[in-house]
Amino acid sequence: MSVEVAHFGARSSREPVLVDVGTCNAIGLDPHQTWAFRRAEITAFVESPFRLPSCNVLSFARVRQLDPRTTGVDRVTAMAARAIASVDRTLSRIPASARIGVALCISDRADLAGLERRASQLRRRLESELVGPLLERGLDVQPRTYDQGHASMAHAALWLGRALEGRELDLGLVLGADSHYDPVLLEHHFADERVLDSDWREAFVPGEAATVLVLARPDVAREMGVEPTARLLSAATHEEVARRDNDVGQLGLGLSRAAVAVVRRLVDEGRALDWWLSDATGESLRLQELQLAWPRAAHLAMTPEGTLDMLPSHFGELGAATMPTGVMLGVEGLRRGDPAGRTVLVSGSSDGGQRGVVLLEAIPPT
Repeated sequence: MSVEVAHFGARSSREPVLVDVGTCNAIGLDPHQTWAFRRAEITAFVESPFRLPSCNVLSFARVRQLDPRTTGVDRVTAMAARAIASVDRTLSRIPASARIGVALCISDRADLAGLERRASQLRRRLESELVGPLLERGLDVQPRTYDQGHASMAHAALWLGRALEGRELDLGLVLGADSHYDPVLLEHHFADERVLDSDWREAFVPGEAATVLVLARPDVAREMGVEPTARLLSAATHEEVARRDNDVGQLGLGLSRAAVAVVRRLVDEGRALDWWLSDATGESLRLQELQLAWPRAAHLAMTPEGTLDMLPSHFGELGAATMPTGVMLGVEGLRRGDPAGRTVLVSGSSDGGQRGVVLLEAIPPT
């Protein structure tokens, strides 16, 4: 399987721009607060109502504003509704003639026993929250669902980026929403010893989030009277053959080739990669993959001042919400000068083998 890669704006002035972000996560109530609290080294980890097989209380990076009795699809939908509500002002400015692409990014866990019907239920609920109100206004909406887990947004960015640059769409909405706050899902994690406990050290802290990104063509952004905050430069996807459930040796080629494919654009343009936001957790296979992939791409364009960060160290494991939340944090941080720079690469490594990256350039505030 070869890398699928697309570069936007390299031969035109129609590269997609980010015009708004809405988020519901366990650290902050909006992008600015989320960036500020993470910069202050505040983590989202708290005790949860769940207990591990060892009888220890399960640590969880959870949204504490939500009812602790709300789980599964209901919980993901509730987070998505909050994220969507925070971009309502921008959505209300969408021209009546606009063609809108909507990408719903969800988990790749539908094959787990007890979760088979969750994906279709979640897709219908998320469409009701985001697509429904747009259809009620008579807008032309084209929804697609991407169930590649952590890497879902990269697949969505390939579609939306090409359609926006080619003037097939006027706006693109990306919604990534996921949660491990689900008794059935946690039982699977317990059986695989994947969540952090006193005896399970190579594991992750479960998390949850929903983030919505509003993309547009530059001319449409001007028509709407909104200020772009970033440019979508490139996106790439690939597949990793080494997984937890097989004995294939880890070469890190899935993530490496996707990352190198987008970083080469910066090399060609004589620019640096300033920030890499990864979804690597404490699981040895994922850490090893990052250790293989990062130097292969970083040596091409990262300077000694470049920054590498892991999102789960503050937010927990975010699943399909990883990449949209990383874009939110990356753009907010660069626009505020911490870290310094203009470009950010966000990577996602799905349990199912899908790998994806997106590359953005932050636009300084005027």
